[in-house]
Amino acid sequence: MAKSDRLAFAAVVIALAACAISIVAWRWSSTGWLPRRQLASPSGGEWLKGSPPEQVRTIEKQLRGLDVTMAEIGYRFTELYFAGQDGNWDYAKYQAEKIDLALRLALERRPKRAQSAQPFLEQDLPFVRQVIEAGDRARFPQAMDRLRAASMKCHTNENVPYFTVELPEHRISPVRTIR
Repeated sequence: MAKSDRLAFAAVVIALAACAISIVAWRWSSTGWLPRRQLASPSGGEWLKGSPPEQVRTIEKQLRGLDVTMAEIGYRFTELYFAGQDGNWDYAKYQAEKIDLALRLALERRPKRAQSAQPFLEQDLPFVRQVIEAGDRARFPQAMDRLRAASMKCHTNENVPYFTVELPEHRISPVRTIR
């Protein structure tokens, strides 16, 4: 992965973390756990303004559509791939579960995308999970290629076939199997 890609991914992760922290702080402040002044931005103003419904709309805007989720899924796809290559089945299972969760949550925000994602969620990801549960190194490459192809089919159905998915060539995480 190119340095610019790693930096872009890091920026997305930092933005997601900032959103999550902001949401938690907002929830705590609304129940009296944190003083309201602790929600102020560095510039001195509060970024989460308005009535509770307006604040929810602001949070929804900050979470965005599937673009942020796809960055997470891309990262987890790479982690899943190398976990299977290493035979680190617990880590592979964890990544498959997180891919499933991330996509399902994203589809709650963008239900118009659900039809395109159903084969991925209902057929292809479960196949990968079966291979992981079996610890089947021989079938794992086939399972990952099937997941890659399912991703491409979903992208094509959503009119973004130029979002090409390939099997990863390089690790981006330091997580490895302990032997």
